[in-house]
Amino acid sequence: MLKKETKKHFQKYLTEHSLSEPLYFGSNQVLSFHWANDQLASGYVKSLKDGGEKSFSQRIETLKAELDSLKEIPLWLMSRRGQIKSDLHNLYQSYLDPRLKIQWFNLEEILVSTNHEAGPFSSLKSMRWFDKNIYAKFIYLKMLESWVPQRSFRLSLDIPVEIRAGGSPFDNIQGKIHQVSAHGVVLHLSSCSKAKQWGNVDEIIFLKKEMQLEEERGIETCLKSREWLSSLENFTVKGEDFQLIINKGLEGQGDKDNFLFIPFTAMRMLSIKAHEKCLTNLLSLFEETESTIHRYIEAA
Repeated sequence: MLKKETKKHFQKYLTEHSLSEPLYFGSNQVLSFHWANDQLASGYVKSLKDGGEKSFSQRIETLKAELDSLKEIPLWLMSRRGQIKSDLHNLYQSYLDPRLKIQWFNLEEILVSTNHEAGPFSSLKSMRWFDKNIYAKFIYLKMLESWVPQRSFRLSLDIPVEIRAGGSPFDNIQGKIHQVSAHGVVLHLSSCSKAKQWGNVDEIIFLKKEMQLEEERGIETCLKSREWLSSLENFTVKGEDFQLIINKGLEGQGDKDNFLFIPFTAMRMLSIKAHEKCLTNLLSLFEETESTIHRYIEAA
């Protein structure tokens, strides 16, 4: 049976909420969902646009206004041919154009400065100017106004982890479990510079950091923070596998706020329970959560 308050919460999110913001479940805000991360939800939101609802027109205009504000942020591009002044909005639009992406963003000699016409400059290819949240807003708009490949269902998480090379507490970095899908998790690191040196380490250990959780009432068990924290076990990844994950994941990203996809096939759960059982429990919870969210979308 659907919970009345949760149903209202979903309906408000799908029909009134900012198009660029997620829907958080529970007071701890460990678990959240965005309409663009699911085919059913994105189809529902797009149907509101296609239906010409006035309230939706206002929401999409707000999203466009957020992006238009980037036109007020100047930047300077420099190459051997000279220098031109542009803006951050135009830079993202160029990055989204497949032709310009090949011509501009793969060349070391094109430099960019977001500070001043005199610099400092960095390589456009380095992606230091790139911000995932800004880029996502352009994708949301493109999803609603044209077509982009649809993502498989995924959930957003906010679970801090300590990542230890060889298990040593003296050689570690801090990160977060950012997303989970049916195939693995996305890790968020503020920087990968230190982790790049861990290729020769036998194994990398990922340990969840202790969190103070409030009791979450009125929502389904599969949407509760505590359930996800207990199902997502500490895990390890071989150093050589983590090196490959970093090398592949950093393509098209800058030197900060790096997002790395770690497939379940590369992970080994650390638990008194068998790895296979831990993974089965986690995927079962994921499937239950997907099914629950879909039932609320269909009832909206």
